Amino acid sequence: MNESSTNPAADRSSIAGDLMSRLREPSFLRVMLVLAATVVVLVGIRLSAPILNPIFFAVVLTLLFSPVYSWLKQRGLPAPLALVIMLVLLSVLFVGLFFILGASIARFSERVGFYTAQLNGQLVDFDSLIERLGLSNVDVRDVVKPSALADALGVVLSGIAGFLSDLFLILMIMLFLLGEGPAMMNRLRSSVHEENPQVARLTVVGQSVVRQFGLRAIVNLVTGAGVTVLLFALGVDFPLLWGILTFFLSFVPYIGLVLAATPAVVLALAEFGVTRAVLVIAGVVVVNILAENVLSPMMMGRGLNISPTVVFLSFIIWAWLLGGPGAFLALPITLFVAVMLDTFPETRWLASIIGVSGADTDAAADTSSGAPPDAEAEAAP
Repeated sequence: MNESSTNPAADRSSIAGDLMSRLREPSFLRVMLVLAATVVVLVGIRLSAPILNPIFFAVVLTLLFSPVYSWLKQRGLPAPLALVIMLVLLSVLFVGLFFILGASIARFSERVGFYTAQLNGQLVDFDSLIERLGLSNVDVRDVVKPSALADALGVVLSGIAGFLSDLFLILMIMLFLLGEGPAMMNRLRSSVHEENPQVARLTVVGQSVVRQFGLRAIVNLVTGAGVTVLLFALGVDFPLLWGILTFFLSFVPYIGLVLAATPAVVLALAEFGVTRAVLVIAGVVVVNILAENVLSPMMMGRGLNISPTVVFLSFIIWAWLLGGPGAFLALPITLFVAVMLDTFPETRWLASIIGVSGADTDAAADTSSGAPPDAEAEAAP
């Protein structure tokens, strides 16, 4: 008698195995379902952007400030007292930032007409110089329009003001996440197998992502401080405002520093002429080179590397989905999405396209844990 006919359980197991293997095989219908689900998720994110933006900001800031909260608890402070101290520190920080930016934006808005008139005068002189050089068909005022520059700057400042208006909600969400974060992670670990590799890997590499984003914030802080000192030395108005703008916009890949430096260059051109504007450009370039090519490599070390093309495309996608806040959150969100894709075998190829592979995440995990990244490679025969 055939063995399979006497073992119904084996037959059912074989049929189930065949069915699962067929489901795993790529098919046109499965690809269309995945694409349709992706479109639905993206549309949902875009429609719920006003709700998601404060939550995303709160999550990112919670991850950045969680080491401070952990340090306070390690000093023997009870969790409620540590949360109160964090509330006071964050409130002082955000309220101070709100008043500095609010006062600077109000003063700048009052003087926009004066700066526009000065810039028009400088452009008239520049047109006269161009005509003396024999280029009579060139009109600089058709290229550089003071009113358009003022409107663009107003859009950027209104975006920052919108972020500041959500500070109270962001602060409240941060406090809840700081207080409940460890308990949430414990519940996540207890809900899966103790040695689940995906959860362990996601936790370790997530810490590395937070570390890199925190170091990015330090580099941006140095860049903003350098720009503030430079503009103060050159006599450009509102140097602290442009320095803070440099810190925030430096999170935007590739074009952030250009957007932050443009108002200072325009103000230097309006107040002092072309020579001072060129000095501002040269000084910002020097500060950026020192921060990105000297300070950043020393602090960042080896970690997660994302393709520059993917970084730029992610900036466009998240800015379209979430608006202005998406430009600031593009890098951390893309990092976490890449790491999550790399934790599952079915989506690991997408992580490879983004630029994050298993070797990169393992190296990042070694870096976050303090171990030398190339220790195994050197020990291997």
